[in-house]
Amino acid sequence: MKVHELKEKLTHKEDVLLLDVREHDEYEASADKIEGAQNVPMGEVFTEAAKGNLPKDKKIITVCKSGGRCEIVARELKAKGYDIEYLEGGMEEWKKDAK
Repeated sequence: MKVHELKEKLTHKEDVLLLDVREHDEYEASADKIEGAQNVPMGEVFTEAAKGNLPKDKKIITVCKSGGRCEIVARELKAKGYDIEYLEGGMEEWKKDAK
């Protein structure tokens, strides 16, 4: 998903779950965050999915620093039946779009 597509979803208050899959310390140290995103590190996402703690009836959008981790998470969970996409380019693209 491109930055403008995510911004459109958020502007229209679409019911999506934003998962920021950066590590906790990386997330906390960053000034770049998307309002409403939940920080669940990549390694924990798969555990939470296995426990049934991620919704399969809601669109999930993953975010990370540059797009690599969030793409992996999205690909793996899509294969398990989740309605999921990732933010292409991650927070680096999000920041560029804000300028």
